[in-house]
Amino acid sequence: MKLIQSRCLLATSLLLASFASQAGSQSYQMVLMTEETATAQSKTQPAASAATTDPYIRQTRLCVAYSQQGQTAEAMRACHQAVMLVRQAGDRPVGMQRQLRSYAYSNRGVAKALSGDHLGALTDFQRAYLINANAVSQHNLGKLVKALHPDAPLLAASLADSNTD
Repeated sequence: MKLIQSRCLLATSLLLASFASQAGSQSYQMVLMTEETATAQSKTQPAASAATTDPYIRQTRLCVAYSQQGQTAEAMRACHQAVMLVRQAGDRPVGMQRQLRSYAYSNRGVAKALSGDHLGALTDFQRAYLINANAVSQHNLGKLVKALHPDAPLLAASLADSNTD
């Protein structure tokens, strides 16, 4: 069972990582859900309908699209809705669920950063990183910290230092 979950998580990770897109001029990364990702996540729905009926996937797509178009109010609503939906959905393997939650918080953080809410973005980026320290959460948190505190050490260096204590 763990082998199947690991393979599914790895496949999903590769799919999601390849769909990270640039949002706005600050080049934060957002994760865009695809048909393949929905198929990999859904065990109970047929592949053709999973992408169109999964409300989390729909809200994630809206979140990214509105963010890229600069429609921050709509992006904030869709991103927040994606966070709420992924927190409620418990039908995915635990590892995958953590990764999707991390992506949802990271996407919402990008929408907050684009709207000028840097404190809110920092909170979401930190939460995303704590849930799952993937490449997207590391990139976004590091980028915001560097923007807010240009003299601060890079995130990876800070984490390496804190792990040695």
